[in-house]
Amino acid sequence: MKNLRAWFIATRPWSFVMTASSITAATVYTYYLTGILNLPFFIATLLGVTLLHASANVLNDYYDTKRGVDIPGAPTTQYRPHPLITGLTTPEKLRNFALTLLAAGLFFAFILAIYRTLIVILLALSGVFFVIGYSGLLGLKYKALGELSVFLSWGPLMWLGTYYVQTGLLDLQPVLASIPIGLLVAAVLTANNLRDIEFDKSRGATTLEVLLGREKGLRFFAYFEVYLAYMVLVVLTALRLVPLTALLPILTLPSAFRLVKMFQKEIPATADPMTAKLVQDFAIWYILGLALGLVIRF
Repeated sequence: MKNLRAWFIATRPWSFVMTASSITAATVYTYYLTGILNLPFFIATLLGVTLLHASANVLNDYYDTKRGVDIPGAPTTQYRPHPLITGLTTPEKLRNFALTLLAAGLFFAFILAIYRTLIVILLALSGVFFVIGYSGLLGLKYKALGELSVFLSWGPLMWLGTYYVQTGLLDLQPVLASIPIGLLVAAVLTANNLRDIEFDKSRGATTLEVLLGREKGLRFFAYFEVYLAYMVLVVLTALRLVPLTALLPILTLPSAFRLVKMFQKEIPATADPMTAKLVQDFAIWYILGLALGLVIRF
């Protein structure tokens, strides 16, 4: 049991709340737009995407260690047990574990494709592109493209995929409605990279924050991710793409202000989980607001 728990922790399960938030919000939004809600499809989508997320996390540890970024004493090893640095397993076994998770995630996509079309597979493979390309074959995170990858994955791709699985249709509206969540999830990566700027620079990892520097990176975090998420939400409401009740996440704006102000003074070791907490709270209010929109029509 202890070994199983260690393998489970290697997937970084605390990060799955972001996937659950995105898929759930997309499902509620789909129901708001179309009145369609298929619970088995929702569960299958959530399980499949979560497995792909877990695979991405494990592959990230594998490739970061292989590239010499993750070493004993690296920031990532100070707040969680790294599966390779702690000696839990070998690189080959960790890679195989990641590929098993990847195959399991794709299995759900194939099942859903039976009820829909091969478009489900194409959307899933788009997710796999980012799973493997993030730190693996393409090394997107090392080419200052990490935030873009995360935004596209947790925003447009997850929402469009969820909408298609539920309805069998493709639509621009869920893509637009996904932007606030996508931006905030990307902000979690930015917070992590801001904290690790000097270490990443010393290991040759060219993140966006390494290119921008601390001050410009902080401004990018504050204005182009966190605050922009709230601005986009207001625009979506004004355009009637989401109900007026979807403005409920604005209740989290004071927390966003405090987070940005704190980071401007010092980037704490817990920068990314603190930002993830904001994502979680924003998403809960977003889901509630979308659900209320089903009852209260303005």
